Amino acid sequence: MIQKILALLITVAFFQGCSLIPRNQIRPVAKGERWRVRLIKYENGSDFIKNGGFQHPYDFSLLKLNRILGAIYYRNSELFGSGKKTRLFNKRVRATLLRPLKQAFSMARPDEVVDFSFMLSERKLVFFNHDLFTSGIMFVKDGKLNVVMRVVDFQVENFADALRQFAGDPTGRALRNPWEFVVGPGQSLKPSKKSGLGIFQQSVYPNWLIIDLDYEFGPAPLKTRKKVNVPQVLTPNSSPPEVKFETVKPSEGPIKTKTYTPIDDPEVRKKLQILRDLYNSGAISRKTYERKKEELLSR
Repeated sequence: MIQKILALLITVAFFQGCSLIPRNQIRPVAKGERWRVRLIKYENGSDFIKNGGFQHPYDFSLLKLNRILGAIYYRNSELFGSGKKTRLFNKRVRATLLRPLKQAFSMARPDEVVDFSFMLSERKLVFFNHDLFTSGIMFVKDGKLNVVMRVVDFQVENFADALRQFAGDPTGRALRNPWEFVVGPGQSLKPSKKSGLGIFQQSVYPNWLIIDLDYEFGPAPLKTRKKVNVPQVLTPNSSPPEVKFETVKPSEGPIKTKTYTPIDDPEVRKKLQILRDLYNSGAISRKTYERKKEELLSR
């Protein structure tokens, strides 16, 4: 009888202790079969992430956000040498995540971070595919975009299981990973003070990239299908319309200036130049370019 009472008291104490552990607050934004974007207020993360103070909400333009994400690279950093640099957000991923990420930043509060995850398939030999999972968080602070990764290209069996496995705050200690960010212009790694973890602790966070939002990144063409359905965005009283993307064929080539007829109106010339730049960067298709050009010339 005494043993049963002790067991009951231990069980009650355990559940009371669990209830005292702060729980992270999550707000869904959008999701698909193999990707997810949401907002998280961390209650049990690092002091940096719990203290918040982020510049949220933040209004990114799709063009600027696309260029920033297209300029983020990583590479494998195994013990014996490093692999080639690879774009973290490839064309297909950016075509899928751009609008949900923009929506998330516009919704975020000063104490919330933007959480994202996606899974890609990699073909090995002829008959075998590997599902590779990538997950991290983003936030804007002191005029800079911070991108902190939990994991990159981790081989998994199931997307839902991977979401449960990789869900914590990645801004902890600067430990060595099998991959690292490749720092480019307008970018830097988060500095870190070494602790007593020996060879595993680094002077910088290899998984924490800081991006200067005032830097002008170059064009980053998207690889999209003719029609992309944007999923339901889970915000009160909001339902975004379906968005159509048009594929730009490489064979069409860049627009050449000499094909245009002289225009006397400076405002029209300026708009034609902007339209030409959009086409050459891959933001619009040849068909859209020709239609808009005709509208400008017919005024």
